[in-house]
Amino acid sequence: MTEEPTPTPLPRIGWRTQDVLAVLLRAPGREVWPFWVDRQTSPRSDSGPILKRLARAGWLTTRRETGKPNARVLYKLTPAGEALAREAVAHPVRRPIDSGEPGPSAPRDAL
Repeated sequence: MTEEPTPTPLPRIGWRTQDVLAVLLRAPGREVWPFWVDRQTSPRSDSGPILKRLARAGWLTTRRETGKPNARVLYKLTPAGEALAREAVAHPVRRPIDSGEPGPSAPRDAL
């Protein structure tokens, strides 16, 4: 059995990253793709670069869909990444004044 690499703590977590982490924490064990995550955040964000950064840091696993012409890259929290994500969203980062949002976004759709 292969051991999971230890995730690297991120040096800086902004409010958009917190939003993406909050969405991932509401879908534990689920594989998600950037467009789905974008639809769950408010205001909508471009989660692709954030998901890639989290995957490079070892917080997420990635898998490319097979058998589809436009295969998506799917992301899923690792157990250690989930623990780091919970810690990261526990202390909300202040949003810019014009966003009107107090912290990690509320879910838009039921999972």
